[in-house]
Amino acid sequence: MKLREHYSIITGKSVYTDDISFPDILYLGVVRSTYARAIVKSYTEPSGVELFLDWNKVKTYMPVRPDPRAKNIVKMPVVSDGRVNFVGQPIVAFVVKDRYEIEDKIDEVSVDYDPLTPVLTIDEALKNEEKIHPNGNIAIDLDLSGGEVEKRLNAEVVVEREILQDRIVANPMEPKGVIANFDGDKLYIIGSFQSSFRVRSDLQEALGLPPEKIIVKSAPNVGGGFGNKVPAHPEYVLAAIASMVLRKPVKWIETRREHLTNPTQGRGVKSKVKLYGKRDGTILGLEGEIIDDLGAYAYTINTTTPAFIAGLLNGPYKMRFMKIRALGVYTNKPPTGPYRGAGRPEAALITETLVEDFAEAIGMDSIEVRKKNFLDGEFVTPLGIKIDKADYTGLIEKGERIYKSLKEKYKDKGVALIAFTEVVRAAPGEGAKIRVGKGKVELFVGSGPHGQAHQSTFALLASEVLGLPPEKINVTLNDTENIKEGIGSFGSRSAAAGGSAVIEVCKGLLEVLKKKNKTLEEAINSDEYTEVETFYKTSDIYTPGVHIAVVDIDETYKPRVVEYYAIDDVGRAIIKDEVEGQIIGGILQGISQVYLEWAPYDENGNPIYASIAEAGVPTSLESDYKLTLEFVETPANLPSGARGVGEAGTTGALPATFIALEKLLKRKFNKTPILPSELITSV
Repeated sequence: MKLREHYSIITGKSVYTDDISFPDILYLGVVRSTYARAIVKSYTEPSGVELFLDWNKVKTYMPVRPDPRAKNIVKMPVVSDGRVNFVGQPIVAFVVKDRYEIEDKIDEVSVDYDPLTPVLTIDEALKNEEKIHPNGNIAIDLDLSGGEVEKRLNAEVVVEREILQDRIVANPMEPKGVIANFDGDKLYIIGSFQSSFRVRSDLQEALGLPPEKIIVKSAPNVGGGFGNKVPAHPEYVLAAIASMVLRKPVKWIETRREHLTNPTQGRGVKSKVKLYGKRDGTILGLEGEIIDDLGAYAYTINTTTPAFIAGLLNGPYKMRFMKIRALGVYTNKPPTGPYRGAGRPEAALITETLVEDFAEAIGMDSIEVRKKNFLDGEFVTPLGIKIDKADYTGLIEKGERIYKSLKEKYKDKGVALIAFTEVVRAAPGEGAKIRVGKGKVELFVGSGPHGQAHQSTFALLASEVLGLPPEKINVTLNDTENIKEGIGSFGSRSAAAGGSAVIEVCKGLLEVLKKKNKTLEEAINSDEYTEVETFYKTSDIYTPGVHIAVVDIDETYKPRVVEYYAIDDVGRAIIKDEVEGQIIGGILQGISQVYLEWAPYDENGNPIYASIAEAGVPTSLESDYKLTLEFVETPANLPSGARGVGEAGTTGALPATFIALEKLLKRKFNKTPILPSELITSV
């Protein structure tokens, strides 16, 4: 199938946010903190600007969707309210006519700081000796217990692993960007978004405008997102305020340098967890703590991350109990948020390393341990999370055969098999509308694509219901003007939730036409429109997989993947090539977390990376391994039958590569990334 999204991209004709312009457009510049923690005593204004924005003119905070159990929520001011808490935090902003004036005007602004001692690590934050915020550094502290916790007393073997998963910058091809245009009545927002509906909701709260006064549309193409482009960010609010004041369109395009130190960054999780089991290989349960580095503020959904990771620790196993303390702490770094996988890879690494350690402790093959405890149907975890039925048995049996053949082929390499099941954030569902008439078939969906071929996928699903060629169906996405309610694209949800909404709305159209005693062809060629809209509600589902990595190490002590084999239950592979592309991309990102990517800071809270190269973003040179994908298709209990695949590769590749490296070097590691300097003594 030809993917309609690809032609404009490969021919260089695709339109991104910065390709869009309006008459008399103005440009937003932002002055950012050079200190990780300080009081802002004073600042100067740049000369000759159209508008200058500081706290006195802005006085609003970034909206938060917190875990309701959090006790210490500190929102981030859109610009500094007299303090700064991370390098890169906006202090003031301004608007100019020429975008090339921005750097000069930033240089004109002099800021007088009173530096304070920064808190830079999870351990420092927990001590609460230096308090970033008045109520301390701990934002959320939960005790999550469930199942037969007393079975800990029956354990014959207990293993424990502590792991720090350092921060990673979500580095899409295109940084963030927004154009705000207020016409005196309505505020129009165009940008690089994964969810126009989330952006509208955030702007509604920050600006105090009713939702019907804000129209949010995504640019025709969004150059990647990885979670970073779901919510609104301070610059979106500033551009909107500026446009409302000046009554002209205002554009902000993030530089790569800004992106590296702007919210949100991913990972930043420390765990110390025990696995309890019996000598016959039975896994009883887990106990320990998950601590998430939230960064300087509660921001978008970051306070939900500790409990989310804890809920995923069950993995694809029949755990009897779970007892986890889940904490989120403030540090003087940029706020963290979802990054491809968003808790799923972190949980998989924690659980899978413990399974390996447990198997080693009892002298049993780790695959046999997994098989003994593997799910074989629907399961409710000790923390009350329902995992739907998939082909778990088929996955582990296929994986075992491949693993044994690769072990035989690569006797001098590290070979590891891991298993996972990743939650697909299908809930609460997705919105869709179909309109036919005047020779057109128009489909509108709330999903926000950023590289997943949603137009082609949704057109195909609609064509199957309507009996029309896909090319006759025009698809519009991620636009708040066209449908009443939408959610967006994140959490591997689009084919599951969005695809199901498309199928249901098309069925609804046929039912309406049947009642009117009208054929679809007659409706399409009518001078009047027939329109049906729906919001398809659904709960979360799960995508399981078994991944195998083969790892070696070169003469410069740099690890490299030699071969990788992924077996995933994708539900229904609607467009096989696109499913493959999603998993392949995710695998590379999972691998890169092990020995390439991170976001290091010095003792003063200054980032010691200044480019995507220094942040360790992989290139084609790091993706030269042999990769084999195999799909199992157990349809999900949804109209589309699809399970999410956007995060499956990342979730599997992180633990598979990490454990394969441990097996190669016969050494346990307690952090990511694992740097060449840390491997010299191991080789």
